[in-house]
Amino acid sequence: MKKYIIALILAIIFGLCGYYSYTDCTGLLKAGNISVKEICELFLYIFLSGVSISALAFNIIFSNTAESLNVYKRELEKGSIDKTENSSRIKVLESKIKVLEKALDEALKNREK
Repeated sequence: MKKYIIALILAIIFGLCGYYSYTDCTGLLKAGNISVKEICELFLYIFLSGVSISALAFNIIFSNTAESLNVYKRELEKGSIDKTENSSRIKVLESKIKVLEKALDEALKNREK
């Protein structure tokens, strides 16, 4: 939800900067006399427009990457839990086998006597 709000705010900033740069540019071209202050304002609007659209693109790309990274981490955790469970099962089975081998050896020794 947070990423959608940020994306909406950035899109609004982009739209406003684009609108202001368009209206200033058309007004300046019609008037014919352009001051340095007006040119600076126009470049500022264009710069802010570019910054907002690049921040919007970065937000979209980064949020998708973060989500896929979290999914990958969950899969790794599940896999590591399964591996530890399997290794503990193997250890239990190995100890049972050792106990059964000792019991078999003792039973064979008792049978021979």
